[in-house]
Amino acid sequence: MTNSLKYNLFDQLAQVSKALGHANRLMILDVLAQTDCDVETLHNKLGLSIANVSKHLQTLKQAGLVRHQRQGQHIIYALSDPSVFQLIVSLREVTESQLDSMQTLLQTHLQPNTPFEPISLKALKDFKQPYTLLDVRPEDEYAAGHIPEAINIPIEQLAQKLPDLQTDKTLVVYCRGPYCMWSQQALDQLQKRGIKAKRLAEGYPEWLNNLDRNR
Repeated sequence: MTNSLKYNLFDQLAQVSKALGHANRLMILDVLAQTDCDVETLHNKLGLSIANVSKHLQTLKQAGLVRHQRQGQHIIYALSDPSVFQLIVSLREVTESQLDSMQTLLQTHLQPNTPFEPISLKALKDFKQPYTLLDVRPEDEYAAGHIPEAINIPIEQLAQKLPDLQTDKTLVVYCRGPYCMWSQQALDQLQKRGIKAKRLAEGYPEWLNNLDRNR
């Protein structure tokens, strides 16, 4: 009986692990960490077919990782609990520390040398220069939640709005999180214009997660 119970308990853990075992499902959770979405919105944000998004959402729902509610004619999906995001962070940390292939990807694309080396949320607290936070996520994600005092210019609008951007302070750019390329694309544009800028290593969900844990 004891062995059977132990097996059943670990089998439940395995069900959650299986639900996490697909890159598209992890990308869906990444978007839902920014804002609640319906299937069509996820389809547009991720470039996946509606049928594919729906199938992955059902798997995530069965594992208890997402919840949904009806709003008018739309069904809106969200992370079922803040602990789901913490699970993703833990998965990310283990993978980064244990897989050489992940380290290669990070060092090649997301952790290059200065001036593109990212600054952490912790280091930002001790940053000596005056700075302005620039959120380059889509408007709906910014509206759903953002780091206080951040201004929003979606990445696809940045080139057009650069002439109107106040650059008397260092710009600290952030987007969805460590694996989001928008902040690095923004930093590249700003650096080419001679604008002082840094990239935040984390995103809004990490900031919110740290805030919740420190309360």
